[in-house]
Amino acid sequence: MAEAARRQNLTAAAVGQRLKALEYELGQSLVQRAGATVSPTSACLRMMPRVQSIIAETALLTSDLAEDGLAGPYRLGVISTALADHVTSLVRHFEAVAPNIELKITPGSSTRLFEQVTHSELDAALIVEPSFQLPKSMTVTAVEKQPFAWIIPSETTSEELPLILYDRSSWGGELAWRWIDKNVRSPNILCEMDAPETVAGLVSSGAGRAILPIWKGLSKMAAIKTQVISEMPKRSIAFVHAGSPIDRACVKFFKEHLS
Repeated sequence: MAEAARRQNLTAAAVGQRLKALEYELGQSLVQRAGATVSPTSACLRMMPRVQSIIAETALLTSDLAEDGLAGPYRLGVISTALADHVTSLVRHFEAVAPNIELKITPGSSTRLFEQVTHSELDAALIVEPSFQLPKSMTVTAVEKQPFAWIIPSETTSEELPLILYDRSSWGGELAWRWIDKNVRSPNILCEMDAPETVAGLVSSGAGRAILPIWKGLSKMAAIKTQVISEMPKRSIAFVHAGSPIDRACVKFFKEHLS
């Protein structure tokens, strides 16, 4: 309740009053209280998908009024390595050609961002392309393919350094682990995380070695060198969206930006 109040710039008491008014109008209890804890009732959970849909549709009214559809809020999820590679240019592009778009960038893992797009919490996302079939309501546009490489400290040639793993449960890290599992005998694992930039930073400090995809920002990191593993499948970065006018503008940008 306190978080809802902060998001709406209201007092908790005002949120409570609005909730009571809604419960009275619907004739249903929407929350249940146990001490300081407030949780949704089953009736509330049943209505949430429709409520989320109404909110999403209402947010599109501004874009409906614009003849080209390039207006209103646009919630874009982006994985960490793509933030520096693409988002700065994308923001400047929209500022120049579509200043009425209210762009909100949400960083996160591919798995989490995909879930948010699925539940209409985001309009689109720039993520590692999933290996499973997507719902028919979603469109996947390939943005780029990134080769994997050994990332090692520039001051060493040792193959005895421990491995810093790109999280095996992540969609990109799973590709790296399959190759490691087949080709690296008894790997000495130092740590594991779904944060390629941090992994590369640890390598540059001399803490270990890693297998990572090569994104543009990697070349700016000091004290590391890369050895491309040509036989590994590449990590595919994709733009997952529903095909709105703003989505199509993003697709056009990516094609021009990466051509």
